Amino acid sequence: MKKIVAILAVAVLAMSAAFSAKAIEDPWVKGTKVAGVQVGFLPGIGGSAYFDYVLVDSWWKGHFTVGGEILYRHWSTGYSDYVYNYNDFGFAPRATYGLNITNQFEVHAGVLAGIGVSTWGWSDEHHKESSFGLCYGGLAGIRYFFTDSFALSAEIQYSGYGQYTNVGVAFKF
Repeated sequence: MKKIVAILAVAVLAMSAAFSAKAIEDPWVKGTKVAGVQVGFLPGIGGSAYFDYVLVDSWWKGHFTVGGEILYRHWSTGYSDYVYNYNDFGFAPRATYGLNITNQFEVHAGVLAGIGVSTWGWSDEHHKESSFGLCYGGLAGIRYFFTDSFALSAEIQYSGYGQYTNVGVAFKF
């Protein structure tokens, strides 16, 4: 057992000495803009569009953004001969804090707060209801940049209107 621990310790030391990479890259500079569109699959199907603007680039190793998001989601549940439909619409300003793990890989987490509208009812159009209210919650996401300005993105969001999983593309200006 001591030999295995010693070998692992030497391997870790050798690997750490061989790499001179920084643990976290520099943040995006103030004024950087990121816009993205995403398609969501869980629950139901929908989409979102967002815009983030780097407001602060001097908080530790990350960048702080402010922006906004528009969201739509539809899903259905079948009961016997009827289908119960749900539709969610949301518009929310958002703020995120992001870290550039590498030059290509960025992670971020944030909050959002805005307004939302939900409609639901049976597919026979006889029974429809809706609600209007605050839409607030949090998000966590990743972006992988293939070029300096094009990335694939993924986010998980939770708000008063549900939990959403989205994947899409983002463009950095």
